Amino acid sequence: MAGCRTHTRRSPAAPDVIMYRLEDKMMYVPLDYDWKEALSQARRAFESLAKVDDGRITFSMDVISDGRRRSIGISPSAWRSIASRLTRYEVINIVVRPEVVDPDVDVAPPLYSLASSAPEEKRSLSSSSLRLHPPASSTGSGSQGICKFGLKGILQALRKE
Repeated sequence: MAGCRTHTRRSPAAPDVIMYRLEDKMMYVPLDYDWKEALSQARRAFESLAKVDDGRITFSMDVISDGRRRSIGISPSAWRSIASRLTRYEVINIVVRPEVVDPDVDVAPPLYSLASSAPEEKRSLSSSSLRLHPPASSTGSGSQGICKFGLKGILQALRKE
């Protein structure tokens, strides 16, 4: 059988290097299949990530779908599977999420002043009441109160009710 040839497909070698992109900077890094180690690689590649919490750093890939470029996020639980299918020098985008403000921190909201001519009608929010409108017994359209309160006070009042 002189004309018979078998073809074997070679699978591409596992990638050893990928590229991280952070904003307008790019850096080749060794590919690691472990999420935590991938984050460490990103921090070593970009100094600006050194003090960023792990939860704020995300990875994504750009794909072309229906003729449009889209960015698809990669969750920590999917990283190992995605990383095993990357090609050599593939680009992984690094996105830093904004810092989340803790609602338990006592940050005073702005003062809301509602026109009031009578000082005895000025009201403030107490921890036992969340009334933001003057009582029904108030007369005149111009008689309204002033509310001055903190987010922590509101949360405490809501928990009590």
